[in-house]
Amino acid sequence: MEMKVGIVGTNFISDRFVESAKLVEGLQIVSVCSGHYENALKFQQKHGIEKVYRDFDEMLHANEMDVIYLAVPNSLHQSFAMDCISTCTNVIVEKPFAPNVRNAKTMFQYANSMNTYVHDAIVPLYTKNFEILKNNLYRIGKIRRAIFSFSKYSSRYDAYLANENPTTFRKELCNGCWMDLGIYVIADAVALFGKPKHILASSIMLDSGVDGADSAIFQYDGFDAVILASKITDTKVVNEIEGEDGTLLIEQASLISKITFVDRKTKKEEVISVDTKNPFAEQLMDFMESMKYGYRESKRVPHGLTMEIIETMEECRRQSHVLYKGEEL
Repeated sequence: MEMKVGIVGTNFISDRFVESAKLVEGLQIVSVCSGHYENALKFQQKHGIEKVYRDFDEMLHANEMDVIYLAVPNSLHQSFAMDCISTCTNVIVEKPFAPNVRNAKTMFQYANSMNTYVHDAIVPLYTKNFEILKNNLYRIGKIRRAIFSFSKYSSRYDAYLANENPTTFRKELCNGCWMDLGIYVIADAVALFGKPKHILASSIMLDSGVDGADSAIFQYDGFDAVILASKITDTKVVNEIEGEDGTLLIEQASLISKITFVDRKTKKEEVISVDTKNPFAEQLMDFMESMKYGYRESKRVPHGLTMEIIETMEECRRQSHVLYKGEEL
């Protein structure tokens, strides 16, 4: 099966998409566009892409793509995805799939009515290592606590402190830590354990009105999951799931790159993960599998799971008073 892809947006994540697509049989990138035409031209030359369009509307109505990958600001996810669906063009939406439940529900309902596939590009949930992690939870016995942490000092935070107004910290684009890094740790917890029974969340707010760092406690039956994310600090906190019989240590919550089982009694450590060269490509392989078998949603990340993740993130934002235009959470 061959799938022609158009890319909208030319930031670093689009570079990763191109490199990952090379590893996926049948996925052919044929065009690119950007809000800034000169950026699209540079991206075309960098990656040897056949066509450049001046804007998204021109690309969409050329009717040359089987799927469009949206690496646009969070605030544009819904409108761009809805335009794709209106032409029955399959769409891959970069994380977070949508800023809020209302947006996500509207997108899924329209996609279902148009019999069009939409893909939530939340990378770790598609990986073989995430499957291994989930299948090995039984080894640690009764779960008593989990910690999911993703903190990384943003390369654009210095620019923000210098009053340069980088896109990363703009409220009007629905940006901030929950949306950028927090989505990963929330997704890991919800995909493993389901929606929490109770949530206690807070954020460190910046003057621009977006959150720079976030914390939450997700309460489940018999255990808590601690959720930590930051774009204004680094961390050495280890991701782990603690049970009465052992512990699972997890490297890189956004990729699930390595998993180690530690037996409580023997103290023996066993690496149970596989060496994954490109987790990003694994989610594209899932997309191609869905296309091959005519699925209308991913088997690994179905619409219902995406909705639970967005619902959980929205509640975290509500408690943290992280609101975007038109929201009353």
